[in-house]
Amino acid sequence: MANVSIKGYAYCLNHAPYLGFHYGNTPFSERKARGETEYIQKLKGKLQNFEEVCSYAPNQAFIGAMTLEELAERPKPMYENRLTTAERYGKYGEIMPEDEFIGLMDICDVFDIIWLEEGFASSVSEKLSAHPLLGEKQLSKLEKGHSSGEIAEEIDKHGALPIYWDDKLVGCSRKGHETDECLSAYVLLENMASKAGAVLSLLHLIKNSGISPEEVDFIVECSEEAAGDANQRGGGNFAKAVAETAGCVNASGFDVRSFCAGPVNALIAAGCQVGCGTRKNVVVVAGGAVPKLYMNSRDHVRKDMPALEDCL
Repeated sequence: MANVSIKGYAYCLNHAPYLGFHYGNTPFSERKARGETEYIQKLKGKLQNFEEVCSYAPNQAFIGAMTLEELAERPKPMYENRLTTAERYGKYGEIMPEDEFIGLMDICDVFDIIWLEEGFASSVSEKLSAHPLLGEKQLSKLEKGHSSGEIAEEIDKHGALPIYWDDKLVGCSRKGHETDECLSAYVLLENMASKAGAVLSLLHLIKNSGISPEEVDFIVECSEEAAGDANQRGGGNFAKAVAETAGCVNASGFDVRSFCAGPVNALIAAGCQVGCGTRKNVVVVAGGAVPKLYMNSRDHVRKDMPALEDCL
């Protein structure tokens, strides 16, 4: 039996206030059932900007920019006692701004699902080119973009979902099939966001572990999303798709699902492969879930708090 150990770890947050405002399940369902209600209008005024998200101490602890001991000493409530200095990058990972994350979603898209407006695509390309972990393999996948007219037509005539950033229309998520609900624009938006978050964390993990992407043998993906079509709902494979985008050309993989317990089962599955000698370097990874954004925002609005659930 081989010895099993954890060689490295990474934690990233992807700021997504506008994805959450429009497609988090709580506001999305409210808007769909009742329109622009008082709750929706008040929620918009509670969205945090990127600087506020970075200055929230628990987020800094999550990415390793402050210790848990330092976090415990912070005055409470922490959303009222922000840090005066905050970092985007920590020793575990980073907090990625929403515009860059939308660009990363496009990079992860191999089926032309995500369309970006050309001006936005150009702006995001410049920002992502400066990212320390994104190489030519990833950056070459970022599209040049579409005209605002093309995007509007795709939304109005073909059922695409608008993608907003900073309250501006910057793209859309297209549906993958005319009748298959498993390939609806909403489901594919969820899946692309989950994949993008997993890719970013995997890139940080590879750096933190001191290995090359080619040394990864296997990936166990354990998010709360599901990829597939009407013939095999949930039968798809996030793990291998994440590996491909991150450059792990020698890795196979599978997905493990068990709601919040998924990572525990994934760690057991990964450790067993190493322990029995089947694999040497197995990654456990997951992206976030767009529907969970602003899940408890009714209470945040009612208590006149910032809407804190804005990161994947």
